[in-house]
Amino acid sequence: MTEDMITEDGSGDRKHLFSDKLRKYEDKIVNFIVDIGTRKRVNPKMLQISSYLLIHESLTQKELQELTGFSMGTISTYLSAIVGVGGFQKERIPKTHTFRYLYTGNLEEMATRGIDVMISTFTSMGVYLNGKKKELKKLMEQNKKGAEHLSQRIDELLDIFEFYKQIFPMMS
Repeated sequence: MTEDMITEDGSGDRKHLFSDKLRKYEDKIVNFIVDIGTRKRVNPKMLQISSYLLIHESLTQKELQELTGFSMGTISTYLSAIVGVGGFQKERIPKTHTFRYLYTGNLEEMATRGIDVMISTFTSMGVYLNGKKKELKKLMEQNKKGAEHLSQRIDELLDIFEFYKQIFPMMS
C-alpha cells in the first residue's frame, strides 16, 4: 500500500483518500462548492460533506470525519438529511457494522444546473447593476463624490457579463 492511500481495513483496496499534493486540489474544489452553496444559503457543513462524497463517490462516516474534522454526530445528522434528499445512498459494507455513503446522482445534470444558476445570477445582477447605474447617473449630475468611480466599476462588471454572454449565448 502506498502512503497516499488510506483504507478502513488497511488493505489498500480503496484508493479514494488523496496524497497531500492532491488534497490541496481537493480542498480547492470543496471550498469552491461550499462558497457557491453558501451564497444560496445552503448549510456549509452539509455542503462540505456532500462535496467530499461527490469527489470520492463513496466514503464511510469515519473517512468523512477525517476529511472534515466534524464530530461523528454532526456527520451522521447531515448524512441522514443528504440521503433523504436523494442523489446519495447508504449501504452496509459486507460483514461489518459500517456503512458506506455513495453519490448516485448524475454529475452532468448537476453541472448543468450549476451553470443555469450561474446564468440566472449573472442575468439578475446585470439587471440590478443597470438600474443602479441609472441612479448613479443622477448622482453624477449632482457632482456627488464617488458616484463616477462607482459607475466606472459597474461598467467594468457589465463588460464582464457581456464577455460571459458570448461564452453562454443563452444569457441574452
